[in-house]
Amino acid sequence: MFKKNSIFIRMFFSYSFIIILSFLLFIGVFFYLFHLNLYKEFEDIFHHQYLQVEKQLQNQRKFNWSDSETAEILSHSLNQPGYHVYIVDETGKQIFGPDTNQESPVIPISDDILSQVQSGKLLSKGGFENGELRYTIATMLTTSINAVEQPIMVMVFNKLNHEYQRVIWMILFTFFIAIVFAGIILWFMSKRITAPLREMSEIARHYAKGDFSKSVHYQLDDEIGQLAKSFNYMANELNNLETIRKQYISNLSHELRSPLTTLKGFIIALMDGTIPSNRQQHYYRLMRDETERMIRLVNDTLNMNQLEEGHYKIFRTNYNLTDQIKSIINKFEPHCKEKQLQIRLHAARDYYVYADKDRIEQVIVNLIRNAIQFSFMNSDIDITLTREDKNVHVKIQDYGIGIEEQHLNLIWRRFYKVDEARSNKSGAGLGLAIVKSILDLHESEVNVYSKPGEGTIFSFKLPASKAGK
Repeated sequence: MFKKNSIFIRMFFSYSFIIILSFLLFIGVFFYLFHLNLYKEFEDIFHHQYLQVEKQLQNQRKFNWSDSETAEILSHSLNQPGYHVYIVDETGKQIFGPDTNQESPVIPISDDILSQVQSGKLLSKGGFENGELRYTIATMLTTSINAVEQPIMVMVFNKLNHEYQRVIWMILFTFFIAIVFAGIILWFMSKRITAPLREMSEIARHYAKGDFSKSVHYQLDDEIGQLAKSFNYMANELNNLETIRKQYISNLSHELRSPLTTLKGFIIALMDGTIPSNRQQHYYRLMRDETERMIRLVNDTLNMNQLEEGHYKIFRTNYNLTDQIKSIINKFEPHCKEKQLQIRLHAARDYYVYADKDRIEQVIVNLIRNAIQFSFMNSDIDITLTREDKNVHVKIQDYGIGIEEQHLNLIWRRFYKVDEARSNKSGAGLGLAIVKSILDLHESEVNVYSKPGEGTIFSFKLPASKAGK
């Protein structure tokens, strides 16, 4: 169901490892605190018993009780479940304790413990003795017993193994229940989190086959939700691009077939002699125009491919932009005559820029050609040059059909045409895409303002050269 190196498996085991590590840390801290709290409780018990023993010994001296009476009174304190209290002399010999009546009294503390206690310290020590976990607390009594001037009270807590084992089993049982519960929750959480990723992987296979009909359904607005939205946006863009590509191929095929058919007809007519000699120059000019249009289509396609692949490089030089635009306007004179247009240049002086002259000429040519294409008959096209700080501002304005607002952000796409029904067939929708790509290489932003029925304004800025100052 899930691959070995899938995100689901890695996420599940990563979370499981973190939880197990956290529980182990919790167990360690809890066990340490339990250990400290248990020993603190033992010390409180010892302190309480110490006061009781001192009180009873003082009563013995006050009322002159016999040793047997004292032993009987102390036995209620010395014999308790879970611990034993011993009173020994300086040598460690037992005076009172649970096994006072035995022939060989038990000595509960070692010589090194005796020496430390006799120095006036309160000694507390835990550890294994004879395979049993014990905790020993000892200190000197202030009241003498019979001939013993400095008796020592020793309290031994035994059978601690049982206490620790019980706590360990409780912790392990809780740990097991928590791990099983956490594992089930993690399984379903990891499965749910990675579900959109698995869905994207499956849908991506459909995209690879050209099927863009499916989309990822994810409602949350988290990182995966953003990825799902980006994934759907990518699919929509790819679908649009595929549609535009098919449309472009259709348009380009038509653009190339029409002039080729025309050229073939003219050539056959010229070869057959059906065209009179006084009309041959006219048809030669038509053949030249059709040939130039095909060359322009092919060049635009090649330029767009080079720009997209990053093979296009710019070579900046200082040159006269005003003279360049004047030269371009002259080249468009035949096209302007067909629509009875007038291109007007508004420049207070010569403006010099630092840019790639050939590429900027391509930009201006495409923008002027676009303006001519969508201008009304007997209208004007204004080109305005102004200086703004360290830049030269270029504005190309036509007074044609304009562009609707919803299309303004789309006109820079390759192969895109604003209105197929009204657009003529003189281009394949690459001109403005090339304009934007070239200006992007110049780190210049191209802006467009348009209003349907009133025309369109394209503008951009180029860095002014020092020669222009």
